[in-house]
Amino acid sequence: MKKPIAILLLALTVISCSKKTGEKTEPAINFSNVLILGNSITYSPKNPGIGWQGEWGMAATKAELDFVHLLTKSFKEKNLSCTVTAKNIAAFEVNYTTYDFESELKQYKDSKPDLIILRIGENVKQETFDAVVFEKRYVELLNYFRSNNPSVRFFGAGSFWGNAAVDQIMARHSEFITLSPLVKDPTNAAWGIFDDPGVASHPSDKGMKAIADVIWSAIINLK
Repeated sequence: MKKPIAILLLALTVISCSKKTGEKTEPAINFSNVLILGNSITYSPKNPGIGWQGEWGMAATKAELDFVHLLTKSFKEKNLSCTVTAKNIAAFEVNYTTYDFESELKQYKDSKPDLIILRIGENVKQETFDAVVFEKRYVELLNYFRSNNPSVRFFGAGSFWGNAAVDQIMARHSEFITLSPLVKDPTNAAWGIFDDPGVASHPSDKGMKAIADVIWSAIINLK
């Protein structure tokens, strides 16, 4: 009687292992200090003159509904002690030739983030765009953070409104995901929610969630 029982136990073990092998498991997230560098979609202070009363990513209706807060929730679900910090670097987009890394970003560099998400592109002026200079400065931006933390990871998320030239440069120097398809759905922008077209063209709550979902799906698959 012992032999049939042993065979049965072996068969059950093989079946159990096969099921586990076939299961898809979400990769572990080990980041503990995340920095998000962006523009008004990442963080925008109050501007009553255009009808913007928030102090978070334009144009989410609540702080917890912008993409930064949604990503923060996801990172903390993986690592409760993870910190996520956001910084508006629209000035880099507009004045990339003269932007001073040391005066603007030193405190963030000194915190030694292990992951930096670059969520930029919308404010780079097409009519004066110099691809060679922008690429040089973008690489210098990455190297600024590498200077005291060579192991830092970078992840680029392209322009919500679409800026192919900037997207291509970002994609050459870091992991990258495009966001431009999202704007094809008008409900991903805040049209009809805000009167000012500059505000209304920003992501709605639905658009913010879509941005967070696209970025998170790529982040969890980083090698």
